[in-house]
Amino acid sequence: MKKIIGAILISLFSITISAKDVVVLVPGFFNAFAPEYFSKDIIQSFQKKGFSVYVVEGLNPIGSIEENGSKLIPQLKQIQKNESGKLNIVAHSAGGFYSLYAIQNGNLDVNNLVTVSTPYLGLDFLQAWRDDSSLFTSLTDLCSLSGLRQLTPAYVEQFAKTVRVPEKLKIFTYGGWQPRSLDIWNARNLSGVLRITDHFIPGDSDGIVSFKSSLGIHGFLTTTNKSAKMFVDVNFTIPLEHWEQVLDYRSFLLLGTRNIGVVQERQINFYSQIADLVSKN
Repeated sequence: MKKIIGAILISLFSITISAKDVVVLVPGFFNAFAPEYFSKDIIQSFQKKGFSVYVVEGLNPIGSIEENGSKLIPQLKQIQKNESGKLNIVAHSAGGFYSLYAIQNGNLDVNNLVTVSTPYLGLDFLQAWRDDSSLFTSLTDLCSLSGLRQLTPAYVEQFAKTVRVPEKLKIFTYGGWQPRSLDIWNARNLSGVLRITDHFIPGDSDGIVSFKSSLGIHGFLTTTNKSAKMFVDVNFTIPLEHWEQVLDYRSFLLLGTRNIGVVQERQINFYSQIADLVSKN
């Protein structure tokens, strides 16, 4: 009998130590407009560190925080059902807001939430366009772009006040930026496309989200109204523009971008370090 019990305990122990922790990659706004939102290099950066990796699909590319957050919940619940390891989320851009909504409303046991270029202070260029252009307001209303309107500073501040996260959840925030340059075809600089939006953004930015906004937490609370566990590292950045942070580096050939290998190299370096961070926490 003792041998049988011992064998069972050894078997259970083996299952415990072999269970892989999980990383779920959550895309942001315009998520369905690219064949693959997260590059294979990003996925492999986590897999090489021993994680099971899932990429969220089926979100509305122009949907609201509530809509996409609700779509995220059943996917995360199914992943938790299939996997026994710790659940971690790495979200890009508005995906950070979708994730916060899902965690709050889905009763999900998430260990770490890592956000990359989530605009916690809103998108400055949207506010500038909204204030200065009746055409922008008309277009967003006509096209039902409620999700885009939600990324203005005023709405994001309002949303942040409603967030309540579990006590155990740790939130890590990161951002990136690239220098402005006349050489807009160099992968180390902002492209011509994002120079347009960057014109309306004060300070360093990735062409869509200011570096300050990507780190500027409003101060989320837990379900017991305590300060949430939030960590900001201003010295560790992803030195790529907004879409270079996630898309396959070869995609940028279409824009005439030179030395696209820089994009691949910087993606792998950044997300490999994020994988190490998640492993330790």
